[in-house]
Amino acid sequence: MLFSSLHYLHKRAGMVQVTSSIPVTQQNSEAEGADAFSLRTRDIATDICRQAKKIDTLIESLPGASVAEGDQEEEFQELNRANEQATAELQQADQQARALRDRLSMILKDIADKSGKN
Repeated sequence: MLFSSLHYLHKRAGMVQVTSSIPVTQQNSEAEGADAFSLRTRDIATDICRQAKKIDTLIESLPGASVAEGDQEEEFQELNRANEQATAELQQADQQARALRDRLSMILKDIADKSGKN
């Protein structure tokens, strides 16, 4: 949005003599009338302000944006402890699953061996 706004301002601005010692030597053929250009620049300024407010609102809604550094550190430590506990539970469940798989494998092997002898 900012790029297109700057492009518009650059391409559609009329040349205005600022001082009598420096004349306008070339007019912008794509320039809009002063009233239309002024109205459009106000619209552009309003759009930019609106976008800036949206960005500020989004930044403020980020987690931890308004939380003190010490509180963020405490929350991080709590999340880390919860992660470590979940990891330990996962490892324990994995060990139990492997033990059950090994036991089931042995039972199936015994059944296969017994059925092969008969």
